[in-house]
Amino acid sequence: MRNMILFVIVIAVISAAMWTGNSMMSAMPVASSAVTDVDTLSLSPATSSPSPTPAAPPAPQTKAAAEMAKQFAAVPSKGSVQVLNGCGAEGAAKRVADFLRSKGFDVKDIGNASSLKHQSTMVISRSADMSLANGIEKLLKTGKVVLIRNGDSMYDVTVVAGPDFEERIK
Repeated sequence: MRNMILFVIVIAVISAAMWTGNSMMSAMPVASSAVTDVDTLSLSPATSSPSPTPAAPPAPQTKAAAEMAKQFAAVPSKGSVQVLNGCGAEGAAKRVADFLRSKGFDVKDIGNASSLKHQSTMVISRSADMSLANGIEKLLKTGKVVLIRNGDSMYDVTVVAGPDFEERIK
């Protein structure tokens, strides 16, 4: 996961540098004298052969690059969470998912529960280690965590948004 985040940050910084007009090509060495690249070589009227242009000092990080790095640094890292709408209110699962993401949880899936008649918001732990589910329960103040392991779940925790979801995400 860290390698993926590092890769994304590197790509973002390179893209931002290219977007602002800073070319990394000016610092690349010329492989042979047969290659003539305007960005890497310059001709002076007093000389008969091309001479390499000195490498430019590294450009300061642009505001756009800093913002992109900040955004990618805020990638959620707390568990794998599924949020389901269990009350039928339009956008309930998305609103709960957005709230959990803002707190650093990695919401992987949003959808509808098999029943839209749940009485209250519920936190379900899908693993014997209930620490992640307990953390979400404390955040949402649901009062309890249910352990349901069926072997099919790809998530550590499932949150089912009930009709009380709005007061849980305040």
